[in-house]
Amino acid sequence: MNKIITSLFLLVTLHGFSQTSDTVNSQGGVNDVYYDFESQSKVTLDRATWDIGLTTDMRGASIIINENGGTELYLYSADTSDWSTLDTAGFDFKNIYNSESTWNAGAFANQGTTHPDYGWGIYDMNKHDINGNRVFILKTKTGNYLKVVIDQMSPVGLYKFRTASLDGSNLKTYEYSKTTPESMGKNFALLDLDGGDFITDNPMAKEWDILFTKYITFVQAGPNSRYQPVSGVKINAGCNVAKREGVSVDSDDTSSLSWDTKITEIGWDWKTFDRMTGSYSMVADLAYFVRTQNGAVYKIWFTDYTVGTSIYSFNTKQLKAGTLGTNKIIELNTSVYPNPTADVLNINNKENEELTISLLSVQGVEVLSSTVNAHETKTISTTDLAKGIYFLQLSTTNTSSTQRVIFE
Repeated sequence: MNKIITSLFLLVTLHGFSQTSDTVNSQGGVNDVYYDFESQSKVTLDRATWDIGLTTDMRGASIIINENGGTELYLYSADTSDWSTLDTAGFDFKNIYNSESTWNAGAFANQGTTHPDYGWGIYDMNKHDINGNRVFILKTKTGNYLKVVIDQMSPVGLYKFRTASLDGSNLKTYEYSKTTPESMGKNFALLDLDGGDFITDNPMAKEWDILFTKYITFVQAGPNSRYQPVSGVKINAGCNVAKREGVSVDSDDTSSLSWDTKITEIGWDWKTFDRMTGSYSMVADLAYFVRTQNGAVYKIWFTDYTVGTSIYSFNTKQLKAGTLGTNKIIELNTSVYPNPTADVLNINNKENEELTISLLSVQGVEVLSSTVNAHETKTISTTDLAKGIYFLQLSTTNTSSTQRVIFE
């Protein structure tokens, strides 16, 4: 009898997903709150603690600003030699914002076009560095104005950059590696430019799905249409969102929906402000579906948003379990060496199952695919491939990882 009861309990646990009501308190909008659907855990980050964020993705060159905390960014010059002669007389302080579509295009990158121009620097095809080519003016969250040059990002993920007051005083130089233990595994390494210190209060990338935050967007409001801060929700990298309107939020049907990777797809406009009552009302029959990093699907719909305290009230319901039974990413037990390499690349698979290999160019084109048996090492010749940066995707049944490799 006990075995039968246990089995029934497991079936309900695995297949009988229930609806949950929850709230997120951003303390009047001054905090960011990272939310995990599975555990319903919340990690709070004070926006007053950082100014810029350096991506820790070995494939990326994104540098974001804390635009929701008061940091502002302006392009001064496309010539770094203008650093020493910077003069703001007559300068047009035109704001540069983070991308609303992807975490891979922070404000510093938004002046670029495409490879090899990464917005703050140009990729060197021979040495595989990204070297700074622009001078920026940045207003910190406390109102201090600085000039900034991102001098270089090396092939192994070492940033070199400098800041100074506009008159050249208070020069600070920085070096920061993407493999620094305190920030490795997080989306960004966050830096306070006023104090010159990195902070580590943001959660690991695998520990959250959506972010309750503020960001800058263009709001159309008649003659007063302009860029302004809004309170809303962003999704984590690796998640997808489907939006459904005009159907009761009680429905779990997702068959006709299209999925989007835009990080502000949930955004802010699930609520409307009533000037007569000074309060928000929720858009009727509007629900969002979030597919997490491991394929689990959750439905979320909002029930209230309070003015002043900026408390989000919402319901969630899990519709599909993830392939791992959890949305936590597990690191692959593999070794890739040497990197950089001139002739061969060795991939040592320490997993208990076959490893699938896919080698992509910087344009995302697959140039090689293969497999490695469990507990074996495969050697790949690179002599027939063009020199440069590639992305090596490694995956097993339930887990995947991507790393940058360099062929010299």
